[in-house]
Amino acid sequence: MTAHTSALRDLPAYTPAAKATGTIVTWGDPAFGKMMEGWAAGFRSFQPGVSFETFLRGTSTAVGALYTGVAQLGLFGREVRRLERTSWKRMFPYQPTEFTVATGSYNEFAKTVAVAVLVNAGNPLTGITLQQLDAVYSRDRKRGAPEAIRRWGQLGLTCEWADRPITIFGLDEDTGTANHLQSRLLLDGRWAVDVGLPPGAPAEMYAGSGGHAADALVHALLADRYAIGFGGFRNLAPGLKALAVADDGDRYVEGTRETVASREYPLSRSVYAVVNKAPDTAWDPKIREFMSFVLSREGQQVVAVEGGYLPLVARIVGAERAKL
Repeated sequence: MTAHTSALRDLPAYTPAAKATGTIVTWGDPAFGKMMEGWAAGFRSFQPGVSFETFLRGTSTAVGALYTGVAQLGLFGREVRRLERTSWKRMFPYQPTEFTVATGSYNEFAKTVAVAVLVNAGNPLTGITLQQLDAVYSRDRKRGAPEAIRRWGQLGLTCEWADRPITIFGLDEDTGTANHLQSRLLLDGRWAVDVGLPPGAPAEMYAGSGGHAADALVHALLADRYAIGFGGFRNLAPGLKALAVADDGDRYVEGTRETVASREYPLSRSVYAVVNKAPDTAWDPKIREFMSFVLSREGQQVVAVEGGYLPLVARIVGAERAKL
């Protein structure tokens, strides 16, 4: 039994607080397919009066379905984007309620994954802090670095590396990963102007563009030993390595399935369920009960069995249940 599945015993069991009836209509990310099937079946074993209609056509469909009232629940493989929040504000005087429902995958294809900081295997650097990454990638340096980092010597490398400029590869800013990093790493700062896409990376998003962008990054890092870029751990080709990452003032943590599941790795990610609920209004009983189930031992067991995303640790479950 792995550490993250054994930790399920620390989560609260689902205990129905009310009888729920009706239909829950869900729109969102198709990567939730098997997990949503498991949640629906598990929940109905407690609440047989609830049925489900599920339309997983993409995360971008979920916000529109929520604010038009077509859906009661949206499943997001990424954070709600700034433009989506702006559109929401034109409809409602409050923001949607968001629940973290699982930890992102370690390295599964076509799922939200932890972010790896990748360099050429010949690079002697072994670890980097979030403040240093912010100083490499952001023009605003909201994490407090005194200067922009543009040479490897500023990261502590010596000899031939000291004065070598860093080739900085970034991401298409329209991707969920780029939006996540802008929030989590840059603290909503702006990307530095000299951050570019790897040669051969798609300039526009399309079906499969993420995989093509990852391939382009791998080739670019293999060709340029002075480069750095963001990818997934599944992109660790021979000749590349992932840097350990330290939250500011904390220890360096290597990205592994276990450290991603435990949230020790600072660039672990989340996936979300989003609900349209006005403040100071009563919960729809079937939605409250369903979210209570998802954020329970039984609900997170479904996540563990599905195997792509990772179950939540107890401290995150406690924080999310407090929203109910």
